[in-house]
Amino acid sequence: MSETRKVQEQDPRGLYEKLKSGDDRWEIWVKLGMGLFALQIGAFAVAYLRLGEPSVIAHSMLISLFGVLTMPLMFWGLIRALFRPPVWRLSRTVGFACLLIVGFLGNASLFPAPVSTADWSSDTVYNLPFDGPWVTLAGGDSIDRNYHATTPAHRWGYDFAPVVDGERYQGDGSELEQHYCYGASVLAPVGGEVIRVLGAERDQQPGEHDPNNILGNHIVMKIDTDEFLFMAHLKNGSLEVGSGDMVERGQKVAECGNSGRTQTPHLHIHLQNSSDFPIAESLPLRFDNYMADGELIDRGMPLGSLEYEAADGEVVQNVGR
Repeated sequence: MSETRKVQEQDPRGLYEKLKSGDDRWEIWVKLGMGLFALQIGAFAVAYLRLGEPSVIAHSMLISLFGVLTMPLMFWGLIRALFRPPVWRLSRTVGFACLLIVGFLGNASLFPAPVSTADWSSDTVYNLPFDGPWVTLAGGDSIDRNYHATTPAHRWGYDFAPVVDGERYQGDGSELEQHYCYGASVLAPVGGEVIRVLGAERDQQPGEHDPNNILGNHIVMKIDTDEFLFMAHLKNGSLEVGSGDMVERGQKVAECGNSGRTQTPHLHIHLQNSSDFPIAESLPLRFDNYMADGELIDRGMPLGSLEYEAADGEVVQNVGR
């Protein structure tokens, strides 16, 4: 008995003949998956054209949204494959391939965020926003040293925390008060006008975070036209400035805390080209006249940790103001 006849006898519904004759219907979920793939490619194109706000929206919102939408379509396709054999069809293979690519691209941070401000530079002198030695937890231009690099508004953001004898905290670090950062003075790295503050958010215990408030307690300063400084994760009730205040370089403005989307106390700082957040583009922030691992740096970007929790980034401190 031929192989074809065996299959036919075991396939009373004639599915073999349908597949053999090319009856490979392009199901609705497959068409939607292909459409989602086309939209994802379009979103990446808009992002990498560096068009300003449209590119930020495409990179920050649309690409990840399309990645999320693959889940119900993937489930739909699996149900159809299981209950409408044959499982393997060319169209279904194309559909699953499109959804896998869209899902991967929508959830994997592979490249630095494309922004139109990459070549921007400031004539303003920025000092480090603290005194004494602090370790750079995140900072610099590359993804391996700075996880902020995959987000347009944070592209050149920094995380800092003070260290004592190479340690960020005493004991096991399970309590806020054990962290040297908690309550440490935050200084204005430059003079400017305070245009927005938030200081009433609570500080989470180490290991907790607020999923709804990224910045937590924070201060926004206008430095120049299209140049705005953000300092975030500040301690509850510690802000010493208010909206409309003019601050001077080196002035204490708050204390370091653990508010917002953060696991342990640290100071976050970055520049943007607008006061909006997070629909904005980050500006390259370079600090002046500081020591990095014992070396004098006239102007540069402190390098963050290769492993965030290991805190193996550059230890930096001001030389003078």
